[in-house]
Amino acid sequence: MSPVLPQTFPLATVELDDAIARQFRLLEATATHFEGPQLFDADAGVVPGLGRPRTTARVEAVLADFFGAEDAAFVQGAGTGAIRAALNAAVRAGDPLLIHRAPVYRTTEVTLRGIGVSTVEVDFNDARALREALGSGRFRWAYVQHTRQRLADSYDPAKVLAACRAAGVRSLVDDNYAVMRTPAAGVELGADASCFSLFKLHGPEGVGIVVGA
Repeated sequence: MSPVLPQTFPLATVELDDAIARQFRLLEATATHFEGPQLFDADAGVVPGLGRPRTTARVEAVLADFFGAEDAAFVQGAGTGAIRAALNAAVRAGDPLLIHRAPVYRTTEVTLRGIGVSTVEVDFNDARALREALGSGRFRWAYVQHTRQRLADSYDPAKVLAACRAAGVRSLVDDNYAVMRTPAAGVELGADASCFSLFKLHGPEGVGIVVGA
């Protein structure tokens, strides 16, 4: 007897032509914010009034433009640091935070416990249950992991984020392992912020970024 394999719902991946188009779009965004030799300028410490090195600020502006967001900010601690920074800015101890009913990524679990936020689990695969939770008026924020947490997960991140917007609930997305591999990042799908590690984009280790409002 053949084994019964579980049904899975993989996320869509970027097609080759789209990947090439994205590379050109990133180059165009870079050219918008860097002129001539500025690409080769080294950061020389914090600039008064700007609060960070000039090159850092330009690269943040490039990535904000590329993802169609208002702003972007580099943070220490890679993807985990980006998630921690965004969550600390959004919620406080005791605040209810809507999350998917699934195992939470270990480092994110530590962050949630450290903040003292009150997580409320809802099965994002159940559109009706999600709408009911969002419509309860209890939540200001929802946290969405873009990549699958369980083999059986089938929810469409875009539809989850659309439901959040319709209910007036703001959203943060963990885009680690998804950004540039799926057709759109969370912030491109309407989330308030996407959080991920530059290492996932073959950038330097230890640097994370929050892109969004």
